[in-house]
Amino acid sequence: MLIDFHYHYAPLYRGPQDSRPVTWEEGIARFVAQGVDKVVMLPGSVVPEACHGPNFLYFEGMSLRDQVLSALSYPDRIISFGNMDVRWMGNRPDADFGPLLDWFQEHGCKGIGEVTSNVPIDDPRTVNMFRQIGARGLPALIHNVGYHFGTYGLQDYPGAPGLARLLREAPDTIVVGHGQGFWAEIGGGLTMEEKMRYPQGAIKEEGALPKLLREYPNLYGDISAGSGHNALSRDPEFGIGFINEFQDRLLFGTDQSFGRPELVMPHQGFLKGLVAEGKIS
Repeated sequence: MLIDFHYHYAPLYRGPQDSRPVTWEEGIARFVAQGVDKVVMLPGSVVPEACHGPNFLYFEGMSLRDQVLSALSYPDRIISFGNMDVRWMGNRPDADFGPLLDWFQEHGCKGIGEVTSNVPIDDPRTVNMFRQIGARGLPALIHNVGYHFGTYGLQDYPGAPGLARLLREAPDTIVVGHGQGFWAEIGGGLTMEEKMRYPQGAIKEEGALPKLLREYPNLYGDISAGSGHNALSRDPEFGIGFINEFQDRLLFGTDQSFGRPELVMPHQGFLKGLVAEGKIS
């Protein structure tokens, strides 16, 4: 069975000129045709930094509640996650997320994410929410970036010191990393600008990411989107070694959405090519 761990039903684009809504039936037919059996649905349009106002005018049924409830109709194909902003429930470091977690679990959600709040990844509000997620036995998938205006995602410095602190302070929470700030850390010597982008070329020194994966058993990686694909393919020899070392901690995903149905992400073809060449098992 092949599960795509990163799939969106909500629109990721700014209006009908960039995407069109499709039904779940169309979305399911699309990923099944690509050889995927199930997807993890990550609700979008949750935090203000990732909400494009026109979405609420152009697309119906895009509230967080609507996304979770609609996924319940397809239990054989959709694994639903809930989602939250660390600034909800009073924007306090002692906020109680219990009522939200209760509702998500009562409606079949198996995790939380992707968390895209544009606050420090080791902020007390972040640590508080992640501890509560882990106490429920749920994983949390994050979008990780550097410190920069006009973006979304949990913020950190080059070398990922904040991620390390979050992993230490929420040891019972499985944190699944994703995003350019996470995957840029496969290589060392990053600048803040590089952490916000997709670094290219050979990896001259090992970065924070493989070291954190070795040190913290609660860290996993979601290889989806351009960030994950770039990290694994920019230096083929290093990427293959990384996949083989951490194969049990890496999750297949694409980051496709119900918008732009013609888009096919390269991850499955990339991995199948490595298998065909005998470079991964």
